[in-house]
Amino acid sequence: MRQRYARQLQNIHDDLLRIGSRVELGLSDALQALANADANLATQVVAADREIDRTHQAIDEHVFELIATQQPVASDLRTLLATSAIASELERAGDYAKGIAKRVSRLLAQAPIVPVPATIIRMGELSHSMLHQCLDAYVKRDISIARGLAENDVLVDNLEDDANEQIRTMIKNNVATLESGLILIEITYMLERLADRTTNIGERVIFMINSSNEELNN
Repeated sequence: MRQRYARQLQNIHDDLLRIGSRVELGLSDALQALANADANLATQVVAADREIDRTHQAIDEHVFELIATQQPVASDLRTLLATSAIASELERAGDYAKGIAKRVSRLLAQAPIVPVPATIIRMGELSHSMLHQCLDAYVKRDISIARGLAENDVLVDNLEDDANEQIRTMIKNNVATLESGLILIEITYMLERLADRTTNIGERVIFMINSSNEELNN
């Protein structure tokens, strides 16, 4: 029974890392599609999101089943609850990656085609780094890695402000870029929200380790 229980815990852990890997890849591809004006890659990101949704649903089902049938001890219960919450955050992060990819397709349909501000590219790189960082904190059970997300979240917020100011200036100088500018603003919003999801995951990791609640997103 203990061996079966341990295998079930490990399977849930592996499924979560599978979601994390797919979300990382989806975000990376969405950002590459944005930077390289690649409509085909953007379409692939949208299609791949369905597998993330299916794996998230499977994790929740397995977590609830394990809690109901095995009555896990307190530490395992915290891990299961945190894992379920982290899977939800990753699923939402995947939705943002999909949303960015959809907006890349819309952006490429506009005329004139506008250059993507370097600040948005930097936002994407930092958000992707934070996604990897929060998963690293989960795997290593490392509170210090989780807490490091807060500093990077401030950087993302500042970059969003800078990017949106640049976009507003672009629209002001050329009203024909209005629609493209609005799409770019939506992308900056999604990147900022995705970064917030990683801090939420960091908070869950901290709770999982020492059962304390900390705010990483001020």
